Amino acid sequence: MSKSILKFKPDGTFKIMQISDVQDTTGLLDRTRALLVAVLESEKPDFVVFTGDQIKGYGLSLLLANAAQRHARITATMDELLTLLQERNIPFTITFGNHDHDAPMPGKKQIDYYQQSPLCLTEDSPADVPGFANHTLQVLSSHDDAPALQLYFLDSHGSKGLGYAPLQQAQLDWYRAVREATAAQNNGKYVPSLLFQHVPIEELIALYRQVPKRTPGALEGLRKFSGKYYVLDESKAVGFMGEMPSSPDQNAGLFAAASERGEMLGMFFGHDHTNGFHGKVGDMQLGYAPSAGFNAYGPGRKRGVRVFNFHEDDLQNFETHILTEEQLLAQKLPLRVKLQDVTPSSFGAAKPLVRRSIVGLSLGLGTAALAVVAGKLIQKAKIKNRKK
Repeated sequence: MSKSILKFKPDGTFKIMQISDVQDTTGLLDRTRALLVAVLESEKPDFVVFTGDQIKGYGLSLLLANAAQRHARITATMDELLTLLQERNIPFTITFGNHDHDAPMPGKKQIDYYQQSPLCLTEDSPADVPGFANHTLQVLSSHDDAPALQLYFLDSHGSKGLGYAPLQQAQLDWYRAVREATAAQNNGKYVPSLLFQHVPIEELIALYRQVPKRTPGALEGLRKFSGKYYVLDESKAVGFMGEMPSSPDQNAGLFAAASERGEMLGMFFGHDHTNGFHGKVGDMQLGYAPSAGFNAYGPGRKRGVRVFNFHEDDLQNFETHILTEEQLLAQKLPLRVKLQDVTPSSFGAAKPLVRRSIVGLSLGLGTAALAVVAGKLIQKAKIKNRKK
């Protein structure tokens, strides 16, 4: 069966849904499945992109299993995702997240498994481009077969120390080469584009506002932004924020590369589960889809997806919004999920909790007990940072 062709509908519209951080290991949790069914039925997208961490590669149900069990549990998750799309005849693609890299199934085998579906438009990375599933797709005009919208998908690799590995130069070179070749084939005109990857870029910090340390709701920056405190700048961004951008320490230059020709409309990410905002930085929209899965920490009932509505006659002014569980389903959060959601997502995020625990000294908490509490918080945060 031939692969699907992405094309604007006769009315000139095209809808993309971004789903991120499902993070399951033995098929989908009932609650995650219900959310995905609800958003797909509500929006009926023309195309779905999974922006990483489809698989919870560090999950104990995988780590404690034998090889046959691991394969069966990972493919059970993939099968359920595939079924949701096949039942609705929705083409899709994937990018890799750090936990897909963690999974005890080689990346190429994961791609091969998804590619068994004729609805899967994921392509292997070119031989000289590092990582998995670095690829591009075009959405054709409703008027003819000319490219109207170019979509890029990059592998943001895995963990590196307590942080994350940056993009590599060969990936930027590939993006530039595709951009220029596409323009050459399009009478010298650059094609409006959108880019997806899992780990965010540090330029998202421009949508935050630095504030004094004790400002209500302020969060401490991570890694190179440690020691500074921020809130979401609501004059620049729309949506909700629960954590700081967890970008690599090394800025690989993706934002600069994507700004060179003015064709990039926006770049969108996952990874930071409790962020669901977007805003303009320079000439581009930057933003997040929140986590969609209930098998890892998230923004409570604001778990959801991001939707993009394009009209080919006005691509620059595309509309995007978050669709959440609380908007679609009447359910209460179980205690397990509530506790999971307040677990520090990184070592940086745990530091205020450690500091607050020291106040226990003034309340009569013994020094030994305090050391145990603080030590457990720090260790838990370090583990969570590696597993995020």
